[in-house]
Amino acid sequence: MLLKRLCNVAAIAAVSGLASSVAAASITIPTVAIGNPGKATDPLTGVGAVAYTYNIGQTEVTNAQYAAFLNAKAASDPFGLYHPSMAGEFGGISRSGSAGAFTYSTISGRENNPVNVVSFWDAVRF
Repeated sequence: MLLKRLCNVAAIAAVSGLASSVAAASITIPTVAIGNPGKATDPLTGVGAVAYTYNIGQTEVTNAQYAAFLNAKAASDPFGLYHPSMAGEFGGISRSGSAGAFTYSTISGRENNPVNVVSFWDAVRF
């Protein structure tokens, strides 16, 4: 079985404040507000208080969103943001061209599936 290294890219991007756009491409990530300022800490566990409100992605990042990011940032792909397994059985993104002119497209029918084979560092770059 293919080891799924899926990070919730939307959550990382939203929390880090990078969710609005990517250079030449605009990637929309619907978010939802999280937090309950003023909520007291749970007396039994000592956790649960959130002193501020923040946004997090409502859904996982889709193949279409990640492909748009790749097209904006990975023509040469020096950081290895694309993995060949993304075009495999559990993937949804294919790459064509050669280094310096790579282009990325979604596999038909998988555009809205969550992107797979993304490391934590790929998610941070997203």
